[in-house]
Amino acid sequence: MDYIKEIIDIISNAYKNNSTDLTEQLKHYHEKDIADAYLELDKETQDYFRDHIDEQFLSDIFSYFAEENIDVIEELPTEEIADIVELMDVDDAKDVLDELDEDKQDEIKDLMEGEIKEDLKLIDSFEPEEIGSIMTTNYISVTTDLTIKEAMKEVVNQAGDNDNITTIVAVEKNDKFVGTIDIVDIIRGKQTESVETIVRHNTPYIYAHELISDSIEKLREYNLDITPVLDHGDHLLGVITSDDLVNIVDEELGEDYAKLAGLSEESDLDEPIRTSVKKRIPWLIILLLLGLGISVLISMFDVVIETVTAVMFFQSLILGMAGNVGTQSLAVTVRVISDTDLTKKESAKLIFKEVRVGFINGLVLATISFAAVFLFLVLKHEGIKEGMSFEMADALKMSISVSASLIAAMTLSSLFGTTVPMLLKKCKVDPATASGPFITTINDCIAVLCYYGLILILFYNLIFG
Repeated sequence: MDYIKEIIDIISNAYKNNSTDLTEQLKHYHEKDIADAYLELDKETQDYFRDHIDEQFLSDIFSYFAEENIDVIEELPTEEIADIVELMDVDDAKDVLDELDEDKQDEIKDLMEGEIKEDLKLIDSFEPEEIGSIMTTNYISVTTDLTIKEAMKEVVNQAGDNDNITTIVAVEKNDKFVGTIDIVDIIRGKQTESVETIVRHNTPYIYAHELISDSIEKLREYNLDITPVLDHGDHLLGVITSDDLVNIVDEELGEDYAKLAGLSEESDLDEPIRTSVKKRIPWLIILLLLGLGISVLISMFDVVIETVTAVMFFQSLILGMAGNVGTQSLAVTVRVISDTDLTKKESAKLIFKEVRVGFINGLVLATISFAAVFLFLVLKHEGIKEGMSFEMADALKMSISVSASLIAAMTLSSLFGTTVPMLLKKCKVDPATASGPFITTINDCIAVLCYYGLILILFYNLIFG
């Protein structure tokens, strides 16, 4: 069903007829679809839409422009932005403001009124990597001294401003966290009984100063509608909703992907070139220096390269395959350790598994490469050293060198691709940040040593004879 086209038709017809019941006509459509339809309207129709829609409804719709289409909000007068933002949930309001430049943010905050202004100050008091910076105050709470009947009345009163009503937070009069209550239990409970009788006291919670990266696993495992966020005095500050969790996981995965690629943070389509260069150049400089180190290592085998000239034909094959298998093990390990705190036994099991996978894959590819390299050298029918005639024994030894190097390099690359991120995590370093570039360099070193070392051993008499 093309809801967006329907919405555009409704708004366009309402604009032509100067209808005043636009909210009523659109209230059964999802805010995201209305937001997408808004983008298709011409400026005059957009102005009509904003003037004839319920303010709270408009605010909910505009919360979908917080990231991808922030220009839709930016082009509005500052006073109008302030009116829209102050009706948003605090986490959505923060998302919008964070996308604007600082001067614009300050102007809007000065114009805003009500509780959201204080809520924004609270959230802004936390560092961007802390849970408190992404929590919301969109929740309903009741005190434990109420009866169930009184609690239901309080829920109804607060529901006008807060739509997360499936789970109610129970607190003492000083906002000290007690537990949570399912709305079903309030509906079913005896009206004269105390709220205390239906409180779930063992509800998982999280502290506002905890790091987002350290909290994802706990949030994901419990997967609650809302997770209470507390200060260190166990007073309720806000909640993390299931919607927030989806966004957190998405952002963390995006950041980890960027870090594995050697970026300082995620990039997007509209990002200025200067900003993109600034993000990428630090790791590229480091990788350049590490690459020079690999070149120095290769130069130590100059006597091998000068004598066994055919060695250069297969160098990229060995380095490439070692890098590929190491990256695969790295990706698997980062994914596992980001979701689970492994025991020593589980860590050993993961390492052993990845090493076996690397060895078996190496064995399969070594068999294929042995045949391919041998066939290549036979068809080329040239000596492995310039000026020498073709020797079947030399072709066999070169084929063995390549295939054996593949097995060794791929096995060791799997080992390092698994152990390095584990060690980094133990050292309190984000494995995704540092693993990618260093694993690449380690794998290249391993491949060079395995390949040239075997060539040196097998062709020792030819090189030093």
